[in-house]
Amino acid sequence: MNPCGCWLCTGPEGLGSRELNTVWHVQEHGWSVIAVAAEDELPGWAYTVGVGHTLGAPEVCMFGLRTRDMHTWLNAVGQQLRAGQPLRADEERLGVLDGFPVLVRPVHRSWFEDLFGQALGFYRGTPPPMMQLIWPDRAGVFPWQPDAGERCRADQPWLWLPKDDHPPSPWTRVADLTDSPFPDASIDELVVGSRRVIRGEAPVAGIVHRHDGQWAFLDGPGSVDVGAVHLRHLVSEHPHIRDFADLPRGHAAWREPDGNWSRRPVS
Repeated sequence: MNPCGCWLCTGPEGLGSRELNTVWHVQEHGWSVIAVAAEDELPGWAYTVGVGHTLGAPEVCMFGLRTRDMHTWLNAVGQQLRAGQPLRADEERLGVLDGFPVLVRPVHRSWFEDLFGQALGFYRGTPPPMMQLIWPDRAGVFPWQPDAGERCRADQPWLWLPKDDHPPSPWTRVADLTDSPFPDASIDELVVGSRRVIRGEAPVAGIVHRHDGQWAFLDGPGSVDVGAVHLRHLVSEHPHIRDFADLPRGHAAWREPDGNWSRRPVS
């Protein structure tokens, strides 16, 4: 296989633990599936990373359904590709959704930066093409047809159109809705958070930018009960954390008892 310019082909030097985890998934399974949870007015979506490297095929994406289901269906499509069943533009592909076909449409490049940031990172800015799998409503109607349901139209962007030609929708404003102020982390990534913060029981009182680039949002220096949370959720619920996006790697900011914040290196 000719080198594709991805993290595997060019070497993992300088990658953080999150990126190395993606490299491991692609090495072990052939690809990784990135799932972005729904948030407020923006539906969820999922896409593959690594299909281009492993199979020399376009990456694949889906929108508007439950992320765990889309994760399963994209893995099924990956297995079809591995079995020699390539996706072709405008075909109706069976064997993905139970009882319904999905329509295959090519994604215009103007959408990549807004929706597929981890694919851009993995391929160092030059990813392979992307194919969108479009699902119909329960009557078998696809979203651009006149009698398509409102939900069907709202939940799936028309990515075969250039972004500037797309009808106004949350998808055309996705950069405004999902802009990440934090270096090393896109807005759709999982970061570390205190469970009390995640449950809405405590404010963010500590922010750590680790040496490997990972971010943690804690309820205090002694936080040990932590979990994973989408960065987008924290930015939405705790807008003051944007003020600390300039923390360099290896530094932390903590709220002191008097309400002021201090910054210092972490050991």
